[in-house]
Amino acid sequence: MDDEYPPDYIKTHPQVFDRFTFDYLFKRLLSDGYDHEEAKDMILYNCALSLLVIQERFDNDYYLQMDADSGLAPDLLNLYLEEQIKRITNAE
Repeated sequence: MDDEYPPDYIKTHPQVFDRFTFDYLFKRLLSDGYDHEEAKDMILYNCALSLLVIQERFDNDYYLQMDADSGLAPDLLNLYLEEQIKRITNAE
């Protein structure tokens, strides 16, 4: 675990309004040795969260399925692909 409490990367993200930022912070905490509940509590106590993040990551217990080595979450991958398709079709 990081010697500083809270870790610097938590301090630099006081507002977590999107799932990309939440997933980044959560996975970083897991890789630093926090367990799922400790990582959740660290974010809850130190960051302002949007309702979307709370619903999509906490209410449905998605955070319990995450691990430090997993890639982009399926819902975020779909969102990313949709945006890329929009960019391509609008560029023509």
